[in-house]
Amino acid sequence: MNPQIDGVDSHGFLGEEFLTWIWFRWETDGGEFPLPGGRVVGVALDDFLTFAAPSDDETEQTLRRGLPTRTAEARTALRQGHRLRKARLLIAEGERQWNVTLDAPSLSLAGVKLPEDAEECETEADRTADRAANWLALHEIVQALYASFLRERLRPDYLGTVAEQQAQWMAS
Repeated sequence: MNPQIDGVDSHGFLGEEFLTWIWFRWETDGGEFPLPGGRVVGVALDDFLTFAAPSDDETEQTLRRGLPTRTAEARTALRQGHRLRKARLLIAEGERQWNVTLDAPSLSLAGVKLPEDAEECETEADRTADRAANWLALHEIVQALYASFLRERLRPDYLGTVAEQQAQWMAS
């Protein structure tokens, strides 16, 4: 038995809810998320969305190019109970910007584009250290965003507050 796979099978829906929550917050609150230590990151959905069907018998749907979040297909998918399985995110903090595809059930990152190397990087060792720092920062940001989502999702009044607001947004 593989606990990693078992966790995805039993709790992967939380990652899908997480991606939908990011989309909801982006459209309703402007996509700025406070993080611990007074940090603020901006998150937006970019040009790639994959929706999982409500059941295994149905077809997965992928939308690419342009702004798929603004399409009738994306809105219809949400209204029909399709879950956001993957999305390309733009994440920005200060001058740094990452472009990443997040696989919701596993919370794995793919197709990562890191911020440009810092100007003070003069050697290959400096560039390697800068890239490693940017990878770590991205990992910490995604973890902090997920923790914020879980804090909200696990509140006793979640269903009557945020979940209700999000359901109305999905239906609109």
